[in-house]
Amino acid sequence: MPKLLEKNGAEMAAALVNISGIIKRFMEDKEFNRLFKEATKKGVQRRQTDLLEIYVDLVPRLFDKDHLNDTMRLLSEIEGKSVKELLEMNGTELLEDAMAAWREQIVPFFLRLGLSVGRKQSK
Repeated sequence: MPKLLEKNGAEMAAALVNISGIIKRFMEDKEFNRLFKEATKKGVQRRQTDLLEIYVDLVPRLFDKDHLNDTMRLLSEIEGKSVKELLEMNGTELLEDAMAAWREQIVPFFLRLGLSVGRKQSK
């Protein structure tokens, strides 16, 4: 299964449909949004986000009982691995994959589309 940025048009369309529902659940989670905005604000202030701050702020919410399945399904689409493969990985490798997915797949994907959270669109 290819990674997000390696998918062809049909695979990308299916992935975007699958991902949209997952992202919507995160967007509807007020606590996750608060944590995400705070981590993003810290990152903008420093021109980077400290990985420890991401861990402390976001990782517990991403992997808690409310979002573990969503996080695994999202990583599955992005990394091109099954949820089963991800859950059977060494924990350290799973977190490394999640961070790599953020840096190498998610951020570049949205940047290529000119989309970003909290960015004002110019007319």
